[in-house]
Amino acid sequence: MNLQTLFILCVAVLGGTALAAEPQAASRARDEGLVAVQSRNLDELYLRPNADLAGFRKVLIEPVRAEVSSDWMKSLNYSRSVSRLVRPEDAKRIEAEAAASLEAILAENFKARGYEIATAAEPGVLRLSASIADLYVNAPDRYSPWNTKTFTRDAGQATLLLEARDAVTGALFARVVHHGKAREISRISPASDVSNRFWFDTLFKRWASDCIAEFEAGRNRP
Repeated sequence: MNLQTLFILCVAVLGGTALAAEPQAASRARDEGLVAVQSRNLDELYLRPNADLAGFRKVLIEPVRAEVSSDWMKSLNYSRSVSRLVRPEDAKRIEAEAAASLEAILAENFKARGYEIATAAEPGVLRLSASIADLYVNAPDRYSPWNTKTFTRDAGQATLLLEARDAVTGALFARVVHHGKAREISRISPASDVSNRFWFDTLFKRWASDCIAEFEAGRNRP
């Protein structure tokens, strides 16, 4: 095999590997007519070319869905005593609380930016569908007959997703995918359900604000 043939073969192999490694979200967004846009604060941002998201001043927020990570219970219970094991009902409670919190925070942040919260689909309304995937709470409270304390560096993490569509036509204008940590600091502190909610709410607020900023930046984006 000469050097030219070897070079062509290497390029073909590397190209095929890169294609196979293409993120599923990017491939799906491209198929739906969206293009990837560079964002300073969001991991993945896809927008429909020439869509004027800044022109919408009303939003319809659908109920948020949340789901804990598939290995959350198994991983957490591995190092816990029997009295402090987390159970499926704990996962359901955490999912419901996170979903309700994010839904309220989205409405609060959009209202603060001058948007009207719509209650039904109508012309000029942007429908927002948000969800929380791979939710992982590092130290959820569980009753124990012993006085125990848990210390963590961060409350946990989650993948936050948002889709924005025309409420009437259903046309997809934007998709956001972002992996965030709740309370990433340099020191270890006591953890509880109260502190967990506080730090996850902080993550949700920052993410909602970043999404709004990207939507409103549309007219100034090349």
